[in-house]
Order: sequence, then C-alpha cells, then structure tokens
Amino acid sequence: HRIPRKLQYDLRAVEKALAREIRAVHPLFFQRFDEAQLDRLLRAMPFLRCSAGRWLFGADTLGAQWPPAAGDRAFLLLQGRITLYPDPAGAGEKTEINRGDVFGENRFSLGDESMRNYIAGAAHCEEPCIVAVLQTAALEAAYADRAFGNVRIAQTWRKVPSMARICKADEDLAATAQMDGTNGDKDDQEHGAVTGALRDISKVATACHFNAGHELLSNESWEESILVVSKGVLEVRGDITLTEKLDALPPKKVRIRVHIIKATNLAGDSIFDKLDPYVVCKLGDFKKFQTPVLWNVGSSPKIDFTGVLTFASESEELSFTVMDRDQYSADDLCGTGSVSCKTLPDGWTGAVQLTRPKKGIFKSEDSLDEPAGKLFIKIKYDYEKVSALTRTPKSKSWRDQELFSLSEQDCWGHEQIMLQDLFMRTLEQAASQTTYMLQLSNIRLIGGAKRGGSSGVSVWKCLKPRFIDFVKHTGREKPFMQACRVSTLSKQTAIKNIIKRLIKKWEIEMETMELKKSISNAHQPKMEEVVDPNMFRIAYRGYKAHVSVRNALNLSGGGFFDKLDPYAILRFRGSKQRPMRTSVLQDAGADPVWNDEADLVYNGETALEIQVWDYDKYSADDLIGTGVLQVENFCGGFEGMIPLSLPNGKKSKSMKQMTITIGIQWPRLEQNVGNSLTLTDASRSLRTTA
Repeated sequence: HRIPRKLQYDLRAVEKALAREIRAVHPLFFQRFDEAQLDRLLRAMPFLRCSAGRWLFGADTLGAQWPPAAGDRAFLLLQGRITLYPDPAGAGEKTEINRGDVFGENRFSLGDESMRNYIAGAAHCEEPCIVAVLQTAALEAAYADRAFGNVRIAQTWRKVPSMARICKADEDLAATAQMDGTNGDKDDQEHGAVTGALRDISKVATACHFNAGHELLSNESWEESILVVSKGVLEVRGDITLTEKLDALPPKKVRIRVHIIKATNLAGDSIFDKLDPYVVCKLGDFKKFQTPVLWNVGSSPKIDFTGVLTFASESEELSFTVMDRDQYSADDLCGTGSVSCKTLPDGWTGAVQLTRPKKGIFKSEDSLDEPAGKLFIKIKYDYEKVSALTRTPKSKSWRDQELFSLSEQDCWGHEQIMLQDLFMRTLEQAASQTTYMLQLSNIRLIGGAKRGGSSGVSVWKCLKPRFIDFVKHTGREKPFMQACRVSTLSKQTAIKNIIKRLIKKWEIEMETMELKKSISNAHQPKMEEVVDPNMFRIAYRGYKAHVSVRNALNLSGGGFFDKLDPYAILRFRGSKQRPMRTSVLQDAGADPVWNDEADLVYNGETALEIQVWDYDKYSADDLIGTGVLQVENFCGGFEGMIPLSLPNGKKSKSMKQMTITIGIQWPRLEQNVGNSLTLTDASRSLRTTA
C-alpha cells in the first residue's frame, strides 16, 4: 500500500528523534552503530512495555513476559526500575537497576567487544517499564552491510600509513613479481599471508561513530585496542603534570667558610701593653663565631683561623669586630669592618678595612671614624643539592590538553600495543632536558571538528589480541616494531613542543607572582627555609650526622701553673650508640682549638648533649661545662656557637660566657633515583634501536 508522503515524512522524523534520544540512554553501545545501522536496529528490535509487578524473565512458574527463545539475547532498560534475582525462581539477594543498564541471563558482547551488563536468573518490574530486547536477529539485521563491507574495511587498513611496514611491502612484492613475470611459491605465500590477515581483521573490527566534542567510549582501557580513523578528526587529549626535579636544580650555598689569615696595623697597641686580639665574625644578626685570643702578639698578628657560618642570602653582610682581651676589665675595641656577601664570590681573597671611633678632643666633624688596620680573609662556600626536606617541589597540572590530532587514515594505539609501557615512558621522557618531570594521565579520545566538513567521526577499533595475531600472521613483526619506535620518537618531539610552551607560560606566571610578592613584602625580612623537625626525625632515622667540633672559648677553671687539658664529648640524648670524643689538648687553656670530626648515628633523638671535661692523669676528670642543642636547631644543619653552663655548685671566676663552636652536616636523601634511571634507559633503548 502507498503511504502518504506527509505521513512518511512524519514517521521518518519520529524515527530520527527516537534515534537521537536513544543514543543518550547507553552511549557506549549506540556508538557502535551509524545512522543507517541504528535505523535498521530500531526497526528490527522488539520493545516491551511491562506493567509494575510483572516478571520480565525467569522460571516458567513466574509467567515471564518474555520467555526464553532460541539464540542469545539481552535487555536494555529504557525507562522504569527493575529488580534482578540470581535464582530463576525469583529468590536470593536482589539487585536494583535503572535506566540505561543492560541485563540478561548471559554475558552480553557486541562482536569481540564486551559490554558491561548484569547477569541474573529472573527480572521483576518494580514500576511500569519500557525494555528493548537485544536479540541476535536484530543485531544481524543492523549489521547487514558488513556482509559485503569487509573488503572496504580491509582496504582502509591497507592504506593506513602506520601499517606501511606490513601492507606496503605486500604491494611492492606483488608489483615486483608481476614485472618479473615470476610467481614463486614463497612470494605467493607472503602475499597471501598479508591478504589473509587483512581479511581476518576486517571481520572482527568494530566501527564506532560519534560527534565532535564527544568522547569515544570503551569498557577496555585504550592500551588494549588500536584505532584507525576513517572519517573526521580524532583528538588525543590528556592531563599534563610538570613537577620540579630537585636533582636538576643548581646546588645552593649552605655554608660560608671564612678563613681569617692575619691582621695588620691594628689600633691600640703600645710598647708596655701589647695587644691580645681576637676576632668576632657575624653574618646577619644571629650567626657568629669567635677566634681564640692571641696573647701578646701586637698589632700585626697571624691569626690563621677558619670559621664556618650557615649561609642564607646574598643580601646579608659579613661583619668583623677585632677586640683586645683584658682579663680584669671590659675588652677594648680595636676596629670593625664589614663587606656585603654580594661582593664575595667563591674563592675570594682580600682585605677588609677596619675603622674605629676617634678618641680625644680633636674630633673632626667630617669624619667620626679613624683607620684601624686591615683584616685579610679568604672566602669559600659549601654547596648542597636542594633537598625535599627543605623545599617542596613545584608542580602544576594542565587539564584536558590536546596531545595529538589524528585525521583520516591515521592510527592510534599500535605503538602502545607493540612497545607496551615503554611507549608512555618515552613520551614522558620528553621533559628529560628540562628541570621538570612530566606525567601524562587521563588519556581520552575526543571527536574533533573538521574545517568545512561534517562534525561526525568514525573509527575502526580492534582489540589487542586480534591485532597481535594480525601482525604475527603477516610475518613482519620486526619491521613493524622498528616503525613503532620511530613513530614514538616523533610523538615525543610533539610532546616536547607542547611542554616547552607550557613551561614558558608557567615561568612567566611565576615571575609575575614573585614580583607581586616582592612588592607586597618589600619591608619584611626574607624567611629562611625551615625543616619540619617531626618529618626530619622520621626521614633521617638511622642516618649518620657528620659533627665537627671546632673550638671553645672562655672555659672556666685551670690556673697559671695548671692549665686546662680540655676534651669534649658529644652524644644524642638517650642514644646507646658510641659518643664522639675529641682529642685531649694538653695545656690548651681556656680557648682550645680541636677541629675534630666524627660521625654520630641518629635515631630520632630530640637533642644533642655536649660536655667539656678537663683531663687529669692521676685523678678523675673534672666537668667544665655542659650544653644542649635541640632538634629544631640542628635538623637543617648547624654552624655556630653553643653556650656552656657550669656544673651544679661551681662558680665562674670570669665574667665571660663559655661557648663551644660546632658544625653538624647531614647526608642528602636520595629520592626518585630509580624512576629517573628507568626513564633514561627507556629513551636510550629507543634511540639505539631506531
């Protein structure tokens, strides 16, 4: 019978509207059908309208709405709510499903591709439902064009440039045989192997159809399949994360070693009272060291003393104060001088001009200071790699970045199937020449918009086992593996260009933020990097601290005829490990210089205890003083003077504070060494074989 044209148009419009709406119910399933295939599916697929309380399938006693039939089947819930039971009689733990879920008595798959579905023995409608029945007959009707379309699919795969090492060689072989007029058995076998492999893969390849801006969906991860674009543009997108490599940062200055060589023409010397000078060196407001007193050496002493101070910033000033020691009154000032750390490069040797206030009634208004000699010094810095304990690596992520754009006949996934994990490691090695580590994650495949063309995208999908069989059957695994290595390095170059652009943009943002911060904090002092003591106690448990005992000052005890024979003992509080003991300095007096070094095992203790003793050959040694350094002070390393306290019941004969100068250095924690070596080896192996 003829159908009126208007009614035909109206029915066609209803079909298009239904096709458009039903795609949203189960996007993954309906992406496997183009418009014509979906039309045939909708016309051949039964739809059930079930009232509340009806059984959709189950045992015969339940009076199921859709009893078992020949062939495989599954159900797609379009509307309503259904409860599933594991037992066909409707017993057991129930599972409730909703719109868009696929369910049935058996596992459901579309060709080689499995679809996630619920398996049950019985299904009960909790409310009025609309259900689509996915029968084998309906699916065969939808894919009726595949019966004669496999040749076209094989031709599409043959023309893919990424398959040239497999398919082009076959074409060249056939052309050579035709020109030579030879048809050897071996040539025929190789030619037939490729043709047969293409024919086999064309039968199992799955077509996926979706619009621009939509994601290509799959139950399997994209590492388990290969895609060939047959229409439109496919964008490979992912998240890019760059994390600062602390190993790649230039080492920073952590300590400054000041070698005080000598002084010349110091003020204050006389014939009857020669100078007893010592030097106090300060860096900033709190860090300082002091040289021992040189008795009766006059105005040009040779000092030859090296002090170590913790270095924080080049904006600090290194200041020197030379004093004349007086045992019975306050010490006299010989001269002061300072120099900025900005002007002190590593290895610098030079003189610091000393001045002191003018004395007497003949002061000039032009200058209140007078020259007071020179102090000759040499500067050397200690450098250390940046540690994760003192600096958190900077990190930034860019979401949903376009990594690659695939046009028609381009391929995605073959490198990852053939190279496996080496493929992604090679891409991430694109940042090896920068100071950042690269991480690619959340890889997604999105339909791209094609200029001047349709917005639809079509790709052929083949699962990993099928593709590996295809390559093996062609007998050209080695040439194809070589091609995959070359194309992977080409993709690495593309990633390099992307991260260069992102790094440049990020650096501009950081410079802008630092500029704003420096303007807002212009009048605030710069804060030093601080180590978290709790984190330190855990991270450095079992490590050895390198301890240097340099010298002590103003030790109490001893006399003119019995000078002190001092030595020091250092241990971490509560530690059962062997303590550090310096050498005994015979007749060293109140200002001994040891310069002894040793390693102490650290097991998370909270303090370093220091004792200074006076050695006595014929009786018990006498305790001179004790000091304590808390973990908050030594967890980031330490260089400085520690005050010493007298033992209980003793009184000091001097007004000078007893101090001991020590240094503590910690080994660097090695982090991410294995990962960086793995990445380097991966890239090197690719470049060696490519």
